[in-house]
Amino acid sequence: MTVGTETMKALTERWKPIVLLLCLILLALSLTTFKTRLAPQTSLLEQAALSVVMPLQQAIASLAQRLSGLWNGYINLVHVRQENLRLQRQVELLDFRTLTFPKAVVAEVIGIDPSPWSEVVTINKGSRDGLRKDIAVATHQGLVGRTIEMAPHYATVLLVTDRRSAVDALIQRTRARGIVVGKARRLCELRYVDLHADIQVGDTVVATGLGEVYPKGLLIGTVAAVHQKPQGLFHEVEVQPAVDLAQLEEVLALVP
Repeated sequence: MTVGTETMKALTERWKPIVLLLCLILLALSLTTFKTRLAPQTSLLEQAALSVVMPLQQAIASLAQRLSGLWNGYINLVHVRQENLRLQRQVELLDFRTLTFPKAVVAEVIGIDPSPWSEVVTINKGSRDGLRKDIAVATHQGLVGRTIEMAPHYATVLLVTDRRSAVDALIQRTRARGIVVGKARRLCELRYVDLHADIQVGDTVVATGLGEVYPKGLLIGTVAAVHQKPQGLFHEVEVQPAVDLAQLEEVLALVP
C-alpha cells in the first residue's frame, strides 16, 4: 500500500503543472467569452489569465500556420516534379518517334487487365487513328507488345510478358537467336538458344524483324539469368524487359 501511495503521489506531482495549465487555458477562454458577451471591462483575474494564455495561443497558431505552409509547399513540389517527369517522358517519346518511326501514333494507356492469367492494356487510339491488329507498341525505352484487338477509338495491347506473346529475337553481342516468350511476373524467357551459344548476364536482346510485326533492332530487354542443363539442348535464359510495364502511361503504336 505504501508503494502504491508513493507512486500515486509521484504521478500527481508530475501531472500537476499540465493540469494547472489546461485549467488556466479553459478559464481564460471562458472568461474571454463571458466578457465579450456581458462585461465591457477586463478584471484582474482575466488579465492574469490572458497574459499567460495569449502568448501560448499565438505561438501555437504561428506554428500551425508554418507547418501548413510547409506541407502545402511540399505537396506543390511533388505535383510539379510529377508533371516535369510526365513532360520529360512525352518529349523523349516524341523525339524517338521523330527519329525512328515518323508515322507512329502516340497513345495513352487507359486500362489494365487485372486478371493474373493475362497481361494486356488498353490504349486510347484505334482503327480511326490508323491502327490495326498486329502492330508493335513501344516506348523510347523499348518494346511493350503488339495490338491484338481493335475498335474505332481503342485498342488492346498484348504485353511482351504475356505467355501468349512470342518475338523472334537475338543476342546483340553474339547474334545468337531464339524466341522471346512471356513468362508473367513482368519477365520474359528467351527459348531455343543453342546450348553452345555465348550468352552472358547483361547481354542486350533485340528483335530480328522477322514476321513483319516487330521492327528489326527494336530493344526487347537484357539477359537477367542464364541456366544451363547438362542434359538439355538449349539454354534457359530469363530476360528483363527494357520497359517498366508496371508504370506504362504513354506509348507509341509503330504504324509501318
